[in-house]
Amino acid sequence: MKIIPAIDILDGSCVRLLKGNFDKVTIYEPSPIKQANFFKNAGFDYLHIIDLNAASTNSMDNLNVIKKIASLNGLKIQVGGGIRSMDRIEMLINYGIDRVIVGTGAVENNLFLQEIRRSQYVDKIIFALDFNIKNQKPMLSTHGWSVDSKISLYDYLKKNDWIKNILATDISLDGTLKGPNKNIYQKIITNKKFKFTASGGIGNIEDLLFLKSIGADECVVGKAIYENKISMEELKSVN
Repeated sequence: MKIIPAIDILDGSCVRLLKGNFDKVTIYEPSPIKQANFFKNAGFDYLHIIDLNAASTNSMDNLNVIKKIASLNGLKIQVGGGIRSMDRIEMLINYGIDRVIVGTGAVENNLFLQEIRRSQYVDKIIFALDFNIKNQKPMLSTHGWSVDSKISLYDYLKKNDWIKNILATDISLDGTLKGPNKNIYQKIITNKKFKFTASGGIGNIEDLLFLKSIGADECVVGKAIYENKISMEELKSVN
């Protein structure tokens, strides 16, 4: 299982939110470029970058810093936040970003969804399927986790079985360090046809070993790194 350290950028700084709440922000590093170099020097060659400003307001204020991270030698990145058009996807890939993460647009806009399906970049597009548990079912949320879509995660995957990459996050656990939603992730992985990336709630090395044991392909780790709950050595031992 590949471990992918996370950098969330808000107003130019490296931050983490609690359960996606923009009122509960912790700044960990004023320079995302410095943080990216830290991960690179620690031996990681792939990073997960989320532009929180773009996710909430469609701003492109953080684009320059993302481009600089993408240009670092020996490092590849996947980027998400506010990507709701093929033009934005093509722009980011042309800037050297390896994979692009789509969420709201791919859930709410069927035209955009079909454009992705027909696109030459379909293998480079990751579907961020962020969910909250409602009546014991994982229901997708959009617009920076602020809107309930009324669409079941399972129904979405069944309807769009052509998708190549998914990133699933239990919003209620994100940033809590309480562990991932093991039951949901196990069900997603059963008979999966896509590359699966787990995210949300990772708190220790045991969480990562569990995800590896059930067949997760990748795992995004954020707050556990910044709060020193998992060491760089432990992360590399799972990679």
